[in-house]
Amino acid sequence: ISAGNHNGDRGVIIQYSSATQRYLVELGETGETLSVKPENILQQIHVKIHGIISQPNLNGCTGLVWYTENKYRYSIYIASLEKFA
Repeated sequence: ISAGNHNGDRGVIIQYSSATQRYLVELGETGETLSVKPENILQQIHVKIHGIISQPNLNGCTGLVWYTENKYRYSIYIASLEKFA
């Protein structure tokens, strides 16, 4: 990665260029824009859990969706509980 100093930075995708096959990403802290290959982007999705019957204590919790490749499944990391659900 030519801009490795941006690894771990957060930003928002503002457009996709089919000509270059890259996303234009605006970094949150600086407003700087970068042209980024899709394989160099980690998407984080925030969710709120509801409807869990087997573990009702998780209902109402928020977390980040995380894909566990070796298990071929998604998990939710709940920061307030410091655990995956």
